[in-house]
Amino acid sequence: MSFSTLPAPLFPPPLKRGDTLGIIAPAGQLQDTVRFERGVACLREMGFEVKFPRELWPGSTFPWFSDTDANRAEEFNRMWAAPEVQGIFCMRGGFGCLKLLENIDYEQIRTAPKIFAGFSDISILLNALRAKTGLVSLHAPVVTSIAAAAPAALERLAHCLQTPLQQQPALEIRQLEVLRDGAEVRAPLLGGNLTTLVSLLGTPNDIDYSGCILLLEDVDEPLYKIDRMLTQMQLAGKLKNLAGLLLGDFHTSQANAQTDSLAHLRFLEAVWQLALDAVSGSAVPCPIWAGLPVGHCPENMALALGAETLMSKKKDLRFT
Repeated sequence: MSFSTLPAPLFPPPLKRGDTLGIIAPAGQLQDTVRFERGVACLREMGFEVKFPRELWPGSTFPWFSDTDANRAEEFNRMWAAPEVQGIFCMRGGFGCLKLLENIDYEQIRTAPKIFAGFSDISILLNALRAKTGLVSLHAPVVTSIAAAAPAALERLAHCLQTPLQQQPALEIRQLEVLRDGAEVRAPLLGGNLTTLVSLLGTPNDIDYSGCILLLEDVDEPLYKIDRMLTQMQLAGKLKNLAGLLLGDFHTSQANAQTDSLAHLRFLEAVWQLALDAVSGSAVPCPIWAGLPVGHCPENMALALGAETLMSKKKDLRFT
């Protein structure tokens, strides 16, 4: 689906204090109940009621899933249909969202748009909902990462949940690296986790990012795998007609900013060079920014994925 055929953006109504957030687990199994409980407590402190299964999630035959494929899809559709639920948060990422796409009730989403939030493997759902229904979602912390989020990330998340997504505050990027400059760009923002997006290639749910600003982030992937994935994206034609490219957080346990800042910087610079090489054949060079506080990091700032986004002259992101 190309940009020219994307449906018009569909903005869900913002939340208000006292609204109910439903928590679903469309991907991985719950591994840390303490982190989950702390995330739930944070959402309650923001002023929301929270709904989730009393017995949490039972797992499945395969230990990396929260439940069976059928049950995870049914939970997604049931929570979306629940009139008492105004917004939906994903419990965690991991793996599994790709297996749900053929069983989602997209018509229900079109007729009853709701705030939907998550990242990592949830990128599959965020992009599919934008492409199939127009829904603008929040690329934002999942429940199990909320308690470890930086104060600025929590403040932004709370604000974005209660403000129309087309009026989301600009994201100022303190440690922005302009890898390739250019004119101001205004285009829909798509993307998310690199590994996850690569899994969509060649499937019926593949995404065309032509004319869009593409966001990429990842975690615990060695450079050779990042190189391979970017090359695959390039050869599949996903990087040749971008309006802009944004690189979020990339780190591995071998190059962690908290333990070895120099090794982390060298790792990031290598990732940035691989990205530059991957888009070097574009007919029209697009601006490329790196260092966004987005991804598997405490500073994971909420973004309105699917909204018209401006890469401004002031070197911040603005949403319309």
